[in-house]
Amino acid sequence: MASSSDSSQPNRGDGDGDGDGSSPLHPELLQFCSRAQTLISELFLLSDRIPSEFLDRRFDPVLFDLRYLDSPGAFESRIEGNAALEALEDQVRESCSEFLKRFFLLANGAVLYYLELLRYLDSMQEGLSLQCTLDSVLDDECSRQLLTESIQLFGCFLLLVEHRIGGLLREKLLVTHLRFSRCFNSPNIKHICSFCRMHRAASDMKYDVNPFSLRSTTIYIENPEDILARFPFPKLVVDAIICALRNADLYDQIRHYPDPQHRSMALSLQSRCMYVLLFYSPEFLHDGFIMREIVDRFFKDHWVVPLFLHHAVDLFVSWDAFKEAKSSLSSCHSPTLVRDCCQNHCKKVRHLSSEIELILSNGVLTKDYVLDRFQNLFSLVRDCNVALRWLLLHRICIDRKLREIVTSVGIAEQVDEDCLLAFLLRTSQLEFQLKQLFVELLENKESFWHEKKHCVSRCIEELSGYLSRSWASSCKIKNENLKDWFEKLSVEVYSLDHKQPGISGRIVYRIISALKDILKLHQVRSLSPLMIEENLQVKKSLLEMEKHLQDMIKANSLSNDSLLTFSVITDATYAWGYVSRLGGLLGRMIEGDPSVMRILHMFFLKFKKWMDVPLSRIAQSQSADLQCTSNYYFSQFAAQICSTLDIVPGLLLGLFKEDGIHDRSFYLANRVDKEKLQEFMQMDLLLKSGRAANKICVISQGIMVISRNFLGLINMDLKDWLVEQIIKGLKMQIQNKLNSFFLSSSVSRGTLEIDMRMLSTYIQSQMQMMEILQDLLHINGRSIWEEVLANFLKESARNEHSELIKQKRDVEFSSALLNSISKSKTFFGNLLIQVLQLTDPSRSMFIEPMSGWFDAEGNELLGLLFFDVLDSCIGQAGLCILDSLLCILVKNSLEHALSCLNSRLDCRILEELRKMDGNLGPAPSLPLLGWTSYKSMIKMGNESMDPLVSCFATTGQLQLLRCFVAFKLRSSSKIKVGSIYSAVEGLNASIYVNRDKTIEALFSKQENTDQKMEDNPFVGLLQALNRMQKFCGILSPLQTNYILKEPPTLVARSASILSISQLSRYVLDTHLGTLTSKTNKSITDFSPVVIGLGTFLKQFHPSHATQYIQYMGQYVRITAELAYGVYDPQILLDDPASEVLKSAFWLMYFCRFMGAPKSLVDSCLPPSLVAMLQM
Repeated sequence: MASSSDSSQPNRGDGDGDGDGSSPLHPELLQFCSRAQTLISELFLLSDRIPSEFLDRRFDPVLFDLRYLDSPGAFESRIEGNAALEALEDQVRESCSEFLKRFFLLANGAVLYYLELLRYLDSMQEGLSLQCTLDSVLDDECSRQLLTESIQLFGCFLLLVEHRIGGLLREKLLVTHLRFSRCFNSPNIKHICSFCRMHRAASDMKYDVNPFSLRSTTIYIENPEDILARFPFPKLVVDAIICALRNADLYDQIRHYPDPQHRSMALSLQSRCMYVLLFYSPEFLHDGFIMREIVDRFFKDHWVVPLFLHHAVDLFVSWDAFKEAKSSLSSCHSPTLVRDCCQNHCKKVRHLSSEIELILSNGVLTKDYVLDRFQNLFSLVRDCNVALRWLLLHRICIDRKLREIVTSVGIAEQVDEDCLLAFLLRTSQLEFQLKQLFVELLENKESFWHEKKHCVSRCIEELSGYLSRSWASSCKIKNENLKDWFEKLSVEVYSLDHKQPGISGRIVYRIISALKDILKLHQVRSLSPLMIEENLQVKKSLLEMEKHLQDMIKANSLSNDSLLTFSVITDATYAWGYVSRLGGLLGRMIEGDPSVMRILHMFFLKFKKWMDVPLSRIAQSQSADLQCTSNYYFSQFAAQICSTLDIVPGLLLGLFKEDGIHDRSFYLANRVDKEKLQEFMQMDLLLKSGRAANKICVISQGIMVISRNFLGLINMDLKDWLVEQIIKGLKMQIQNKLNSFFLSSSVSRGTLEIDMRMLSTYIQSQMQMMEILQDLLHINGRSIWEEVLANFLKESARNEHSELIKQKRDVEFSSALLNSISKSKTFFGNLLIQVLQLTDPSRSMFIEPMSGWFDAEGNELLGLLFFDVLDSCIGQAGLCILDSLLCILVKNSLEHALSCLNSRLDCRILEELRKMDGNLGPAPSLPLLGWTSYKSMIKMGNESMDPLVSCFATTGQLQLLRCFVAFKLRSSSKIKVGSIYSAVEGLNASIYVNRDKTIEALFSKQENTDQKMEDNPFVGLLQALNRMQKFCGILSPLQTNYILKEPPTLVARSASILSISQLSRYVLDTHLGTLTSKTNKSITDFSPVVIGLGTFLKQFHPSHATQYIQYMGQYVRITAELAYGVYDPQILLDDPASEVLKSAFWLMYFCRFMGAPKSLVDSCLPPSLVAMLQM
């Protein structure tokens, strides 16, 4: 806070109070200071939340400056009738109205503050009240502080407004609010316009400004006196305050800095006030004599002045327009003097760093050490903070020449930002430990005093008896005076009281002096060894008693004033802006040495006053604004801590990436060969894992300490924050790994399974890593991992689903639909690409007995083992998602097949089909024309049905994949969630048995109530049951209805003709138990075609599938009669016997997969033929 806002009690500039001091004589001034601090906090909050519309040049045509007030009609005419500009204006009105209202309240509050303070100062100047005159206010220390701050804080507020919210932006905000709210006649509107008017510098001189300092810390404003001149205060009052600041120690800070070299540091609070007040009375800035006096007193060894918290000003820039002021400043800060001063501070940093290291190492810093040397330690801390303050502040000065001198000297002296950060950390650590021990000594001061007093009394009693006996025996007399003297001394020690430190201290000093006299008197040289031994014992007792008395004196010197001094000299609010800048360096330091986390809380506690300082007057006045104002500063403090710790989650997750730890699973095998035991132990991996675990423990301790030290100070739970950041980091890692896992556009045999095994190893190792973090960080690591993986898979599925829906509208053929998946960027898209390529019916063969897909050479392309590995990667949830995507593809493929079939069943084809249907007669009978009835239709089917066969093959391919997924879901559910699987299966069976009664009761109840079907609880139960059935793999893909549409005309007859037309392409391979290609030429695989055809017929009424079976049975009987009956050479059929077996096998395969009733199969196929095929 500026000036004495660093003090919570007006009569003490300690900056560390709690605002419960004595009430000031002029409470109105305290209220003004409180309101000023509230205005500044509101300014910070609003400047951090500037609407993006006001920073976007697209909105400039609807955002006007104050020229709008001169001719509003001309500006409004630009928008009226322009739809684009009206849309932009509506967007601004909708999104920015609340912010604009709040900004207007800020401007109005600032104007009201000024007008009320001006009236108060005028009445005080005129002496309208005997109790409130200028002399009486300046005579009272507390009132003098408040009067100074009330003006200085407002001037500081005006400068911060110009720095944080530029003039043009202020004008646009004000005019936009006035236009939207139509409040052009608001009270004080002229003052508000003056407050918002853009500041135009008188000169065109530009400085090479450090971007970092300009953006956040160093205030760069040319001619700041022009801004303050808009709201002037009585010159007599301002001059009187300046005079008081020149001659007095306003905040009583010099006592905390006894070294004359630190005089300007002690007056730093006053220098802030002096800087602002001089612009209210610029005549002083033109007076060379006065400015030389002011510079010598306040700015002799620094030219960068903290104005409010971490916001600072460069005097060389601010006083550039004042020749005398700048001349006085330049005389003290010539380049040579600046270089020498910088070298001096850099050397101090190196020297002080070595001293701190010696104190902090090997347990040197103890309570006894602090008790003996706390004044020296305080002096060391004071020197450290003075050196840090000078170097950190002057590294961000605006004057390029001086900034380069400071930077170059720092580099030459090896005191760069890394060194300063390390020095700041070590200083923070020393301050924290020193304060902790000092507070403990202060709290135990009374008990320590009584303990030492008791020890002294006991020593006096023992020494009295011993010396009396020893003296008497050596002198052959009895010395009663010595005994009486010790008794009197014991009474004096007993009367010592720690509540009277002055009297007790003098008595203790007198006792110590007397003990030294006794020691000299007793040191009688003797040749007797016994006397020498006795002298040593007496000396030891006297020295021990003297040590206890010295400890009493030291304890007596402990006071709250020392703690107040410590709080003042360790203030680092000026360096808060550096925390964000040094965050990257701090992150790299933590990454290199995780033990830094253990002292990180000490680093942040050093900046605790950054939250306390701007709230001091608000708390003291017991303002209602305290809660909202403190929330802002506390939230900013917490955000900065989190920003600095952003590297921690990535560091935790990256520890196991070193040297390939993350690519190897840690789970033990069930059986290990003796010869491979040494290799299995993986000692190098265990060592690396142990080191990683140790780093995690160190980081965990640091986070725990930070949480404990800031508990109740800021509303932040670092454990919850860490969990959120770990989830975010995990999500990013999984997204990058899984989305980029399948990089090749084509896949070869075995590649997919190898890739999936690698992915499984990665996932298992990541899960193991999260289990380790769970044990070390006390978080639900495994649950977090499972949740993140599940959410990623769901997100990937949603993206893939939207892509499939989009592609369905854009593509024409089913094959093109599957090929378009290759454009996908998601994990499931990449997975589907490679799975569908391996199981492509035109390039692979599905062999049912071997449960897999094989190529022409007999090599397995995909089988059950792949789905086991897939389950270990993505789990049951991932398999369910994959199944749902396959279901969408099946639906799309069936819809395309239906469209394709409808397009080919034109009038001519339908006429031929009806004619053939009449020739063949009823399905159970044999036609008179025999096989010739199929001749023309088979030829037609070969010519026109190939696209439809491709659609059916694609559908069958997807259905087979769904069957494998369902099988894996069932097997996994029985093992992992057996009880749930049994419950779902039992409930499903119960509902199926009573399905008729259930449906009847459901619809009868629905008719009697107005309740919607979806709101019915039983419907919700059925939907939940359906989801669990899918999860457990109980639903059969081959019995699922995907589409609800009317079947094509003569669909069963068309399907039978398509099947018969394809038989000539296959031969029956009894060894493999399937139909294979007749030649080496690649054709569509048999199994997907049959299953796809069955799935297609399953979408319609069961009678169509029954008709298809009967038609195929009729064909089997016709070919059987041809093969085993009377052979007609006119029939062009090469091998009727083979045709019988192929058609019968086709029909049996269809019936088995589609679950046809056994009675229907027996009625269509001769038992002898079935027996022949089953051999």
